[in-house]
Amino acid sequence: MKLLHLASGFLSVLFLVFAEKGVLAGEGWFLHVTDFHWDYTYGTQDWSCNDEVTNHGLFGDYWCDSPWNLITSAVEAMKNATEGRDADFVLWTGDNVLHVSDDKVNIDIHDQILGNLTNLLRTHFPTTPVYATYGNHDYYPHNQFPPHNNELYNRTLEQWKSWINDTEQESNFRKGGYYTVKSVSGLRILALNTNLYYTSDKVTAGIPDPADQFRWMEHVLNNSLANNEKVIVTAHVPPGMAPPLGTRWMYEDFHQKLNSILYRYNEIIVGLHFGHEHNDNFRVFYDDKDKPVLALFMAPSVTPWRFKIPGVTGKAHNPGFRMIKYDQTTGRHLDLVQYYMDLPESNRLQTPVWKIGYTATSDMSIADITPDSMDAFIKRMADPDGEDFRKFYRWRFTTVDHPSVGTCDRSCHAVIHCNFIHSSKMKYDQCVNRLTSTGAPSSITLWNIYPMLAPIFLSLIL
Repeated sequence: MKLLHLASGFLSVLFLVFAEKGVLAGEGWFLHVTDFHWDYTYGTQDWSCNDEVTNHGLFGDYWCDSPWNLITSAVEAMKNATEGRDADFVLWTGDNVLHVSDDKVNIDIHDQILGNLTNLLRTHFPTTPVYATYGNHDYYPHNQFPPHNNELYNRTLEQWKSWINDTEQESNFRKGGYYTVKSVSGLRILALNTNLYYTSDKVTAGIPDPADQFRWMEHVLNNSLANNEKVIVTAHVPPGMAPPLGTRWMYEDFHQKLNSILYRYNEIIVGLHFGHEHNDNFRVFYDDKDKPVLALFMAPSVTPWRFKIPGVTGKAHNPGFRMIKYDQTTGRHLDLVQYYMDLPESNRLQTPVWKIGYTATSDMSIADITPDSMDAFIKRMADPDGEDFRKFYRWRFTTVDHPSVGTCDRSCHAVIHCNFIHSSKMKYDQCVNRLTSTGAPSSITLWNIYPMLAPIFLSLIL
């Protein structure tokens, strides 16, 4: 391990570079970044901050969304991470607008935020395609993505069309903000707008197939199956439960339809990469014989923002992004390297300090990050007091050292463990009840008593 001092604009960057194994022929890398949430009022009006900030750090605060210094540092760190192992592409899974009420912003501000971030990524990755998707906060008004053409879809397409680079996909994007492309290595990228299925989107409630995305998705996957293509699915809002509240991210009928399609084509889907949860998380999908068939990864956010609602306050977490190593021929996911900014140290030194939090194969002691390997790691984390789970719990909050994280008791472990293995609400609840049935839950909150309130408050936060 060596420490490099890299000049970058008006900022210098401290970057921990770890010796990596050489990339073999046929092996490639891609980046995944999500949830920038740029607060352009940080340090002045602090619109996104969930508590009073008395000392505004240069790179942000755990109560607030990202200042521009943090965002530029993250993209510079992404570029630095690719030195010696060029990325084939970048996945950017949305949520770029700050957490703020709609009366403080408008469609022009949303468009400008998206434009600034698009230009930043294009400047740092001029020859690398970026496959971008919307987050639920990127629409105005937030969460209310429509299942038809609108001004924001049209504006965004003009900014992203050179990355999509396929005129045949423009009608799909104008219709519903989704598209598909083939990567340089031959992988099919399926870029979805799952915000259409989010429980906070009241525009699409009750519509059988918003923007015909399900029908289109099946058509693309059926063609990929016929043409022997391997597929990466990427989007913002993931299927499954919303920790720690235990409510669904998606309307139940949409959730079931999406999962049904994913299961049907699991033999050609080599990766599922999402954002939205802000914490490091993953899920494994099992077939009816309990064989692991899909692994879904949720990358931690760039924003360090902590949510705060009655009875529940989010834990502190550091900014992060990740690189994934994969087999360019088969698409098999070989490894995952998670990077994070040490936010307190960066603010103290007045220069960004990015480190590697973990490398999956070595730190999880697994062969790769395929469904079988992730299932094996889940089984080793079954003990809430075991070393494997303690390590993951620290990684979950992007290797933060903060009193809010604390320890994870039995009920805390049950929520996380059941989230790994169940995307069905019924099975998730049964799993949590089984793991906590030996005694009363260790943590009682408003949400244990009034679970029906959780979706209402979710619409105000993530």
